[in-house]
Amino acid sequence: MSGFEYIFTFYGLLLGLAVANATGNLAEMWRSNAVARVGPAPPLLCVFILLAAAQQWVSFWAVRDSLTMSPGDLLMCMGMATPYIFVSHGMTPAREGSTSFEAFYIDHRRTLMGVLMIPPLLSLTYNLALGKAGSLNEVLFSALLITAPRALIPLALIFTRSVKLHVLGLAALIAHTLWRLFL
Repeated sequence: MSGFEYIFTFYGLLLGLAVANATGNLAEMWRSNAVARVGPAPPLLCVFILLAAAQQWVSFWAVRDSLTMSPGDLLMCMGMATPYIFVSHGMTPAREGSTSFEAFYIDHRRTLMGVLMIPPLLSLTYNLALGKAGSLNEVLFSALLITAPRALIPLALIFTRSVKLHVLGLAALIAHTLWRLFL
């Protein structure tokens, strides 16, 4: 087994946990819809997590020739995947007695959105620190078109309780992630 195959398996497992949690939360929202208000924001957050995990998987595959198994790469995989696992698991209230998934999401938006800022900022920092970011044009492209929307949209959502703005922000993150997935 090559170093890339070894680390790719581990990273896939971590991303799979986020996918499983997000999918489970979608099912929980569907089951609880009669007794707990779901609203549009929590399902959109689940969709974003699903797409972000897929996009991470595709990005990791695209750089497979330059990756090896090292402690730094292993920690980077953990740092990139665990925020998605945390958000996908912590985005819904305890199963008993909740009356609104959306109210829980809005009440905990600071933590959820703050944690979602970690992967893009960590990736840019890691790539810059190790000189993997490429030329100045590639660094600017990455910072402005990839990292900025992924970090600034959650940052803006931290400061508002407006469900409409959260729906728009999450829809923008989904659109951006789809663009990245097919880039």
